[in-house]
Amino acid sequence: MVESEVPPAKRPCRESVAGAVVAYPGAEASLAHEAATQFFKTAPDVSFVGAKSFAGVFESVVAGAAQYGVIPLENSSSGTLQAISDLLMKHDVVIRGELGVREIYCLCAKTKVDSSQIRRVMSHPNILEACSTFIEDRLPKEPGLEILPTRSTSEAAGMVASLDAGGDAPISAAIATKGAALRHSLVVIAENIGNDTFLESRYVAVQLRSKKASTISLPFTADAGCVTKSSACFALKNEPQAVFKLMSCWALRGLDVLKIETRPLAAGRRAPPGIPSGLARMWDYVFFVDWLVPCEHTEQVNAKLWDSLAEFSVWQRDFGKYPSLVTRAEKQPQSWADMVDLMAK
Repeated sequence: MVESEVPPAKRPCRESVAGAVVAYPGAEASLAHEAATQFFKTAPDVSFVGAKSFAGVFESVVAGAAQYGVIPLENSSSGTLQAISDLLMKHDVVIRGELGVREIYCLCAKTKVDSSQIRRVMSHPNILEACSTFIEDRLPKEPGLEILPTRSTSEAAGMVASLDAGGDAPISAAIATKGAALRHSLVVIAENIGNDTFLESRYVAVQLRSKKASTISLPFTADAGCVTKSSACFALKNEPQAVFKLMSCWALRGLDVLKIETRPLAAGRRAPPGIPSGLARMWDYVFFVDWLVPCEHTEQVNAKLWDSLAEFSVWQRDFGKYPSLVTRAEKQPQSWADMVDLMAK
């Protein structure tokens, strides 16, 4: 079974990024590593470099050590990774493409054990949330179970592999990919343990804005179900009708806004460059917006839209226009019959 997969490609783009370095969070066989290889599967001679954190990916791109960074934006079950929103505000990068990657999670341990014996489970916080039904229903109840967040699924698998499984030590398990389990010689106890029958995360490839326009050889084209999206964030005046005026820029043009999300605009580490004085106050917010760009829209039309958005906001950052391919499968809860549970075998 493949841990990460994308809808079948119709025809790859002709451009390539031969010799490029791509940074991703985590280690080899992590979910992000699998997403990065899917993103660049049609590009020859691409090197993949793991970073210790999401921030490390951005730092590699900003420093020029990597031409591209592949990072997760949102999980279809657990939602947005807020740390990524903060990093997008902090660094002057643009999005060059978006890919929905299916994620199949496995429970793995050092030896074959029954779920009732597990006393500690570890993984990335968003993955723990995406598998919360399995954790609550099939693993020991609190306080008998310790839930330990890690920086990545691959780190969780490595930590379990390094623990002493003998004596009176509590039995630990990781939620990771099957590839990570194999890499760390772990036993897969249960497969496909996500809350939904089909779990997917949205990954994006980012690049420095100052660099030449990307020629990413994406594994899909417009005739393969790809659409064009734009993303940006805005700071508004804290006054009546401020949000209404901003939203009217899309509404009056008949544009489909896909997502609106806010993040606190705090002073210090989260305040992006260029924020006007007095705006980084407690309980002021930045609005992140994704919208579809019709294929008939010219650059002139897009520029007029941006002029209107700038008129009704006091600060803005454009993350660019980019191709996007995600799955529109119906969300359904996972049933026990759907799971491949190896504990009964």
